[in-house]
Amino acid sequence: MHLNRTDARLANNGLPMEIQKLRCRVNYASLRFTAEIEDLGKRVIRILRQNGPFLVLHLRYEMDMLAFSGCTQGCSNEEAEELTRMRYAYPWWKEKIIDSDLKRKDGFCPLTPEETALVLRALDIDRSMQIYIAAGEIYGGKRRMAALTSAYPNV
Repeated sequence: MHLNRTDARLANNGLPMEIQKLRCRVNYASLRFTAEIEDLGKRVIRILRQNGPFLVLHLRYEMDMLAFSGCTQGCSNEEAEELTRMRYAYPWWKEKIIDSDLKRKDGFCPLTPEETALVLRALDIDRSMQIYIAAGEIYGGKRRMAALTSAYPNV
């Protein structure tokens, strides 16, 4: 069974709370990875363990996440405009006009890759630590990852 658009904002769609609870319970109980994904995950973990300690990060810095949230810190004007166009292209993303600075002040934006590097250094994470980025393509690519890969060359 495939349940459309059940991954976000379950409680904000006007359905009665009992239906929301049931939908959440069904979604949670039905979550299973395919055998191929399970095998891939096991292989990745085995490879990482062979090379010593590692840290897995999900930066939440993909294009769709930034477009949906309206978080544009560190983006060029062109990138911010691209993210806004993407947000308007999806009619089911209800929030269109977003004040990125306010979102950030309220804590609704992910750390940028540059800020992530600062946090890891502040936590005294060893520079030689393997870091696996468990995410899609980082928005801004190598330019945005430069500070993190410079501080932690084993990304």
